[in-house]
Amino acid sequence: MIFKIKKIKLTVFAPDPEKKLSKGLEYNLSINDNGTIVDTLSAIDRIVYADHEQIIFPIYKGLIYSYLQLIWDSEDNKIYDDCAVNAYGPNREFMPLQDDINCNLYPESEITIVVHSD
Repeated sequence: MIFKIKKIKLTVFAPDPEKKLSKGLEYNLSINDNGTIVDTLSAIDRIVYADHEQIIFPIYKGLIYSYLQLIWDSEDNKIYDDCAVNAYGPNREFMPLQDDINCNLYPESEITIVVHSD
């Protein structure tokens, strides 16, 4: 069985009191070809926790311990309403991640998420 891999670029901004995400953090990673934004956030969490120099958590007074917890509402299976999401494929194809959390990401996608954008 051959697994296809695609590359994703994700940038996260958040007005956190600890100033860890205020200027944004960019991640370039590879995920399975059928990967979604939840898979991408999970992969970033694994990367961050594997490299102790990259750990930015906990944030928000010790309440948030991962990107999944910060961005994804697991009960409703959606991105939190206070997050702004711009997600585009390599040819500027828009991906409606706010409307469809299970949207299959294009290879070479560029995604920007701004937390607490309200």
